[in-house]
Amino acid sequence: MLASLVATCKMSDVNSVSYIAETLRAILDGHPASRIENLMPWHFRKTSSRAA
Repeated sequence: MLASLVATCKMSDVNSVSYIAETLRAILDGHPASRIENLMPWHFRKTSSRAA
């Protein structure tokens, strides 16, 4: 499952470490389950380490 998540981040040009960390933080901070779509990698801001 983790490998699939990392691959999805790569396809979305998203830094997977940043994505996972911020997504877990959002969940712990009470992100509503009704808005789970907002936490998908393709909605995450573009912070790829490849852009550096």
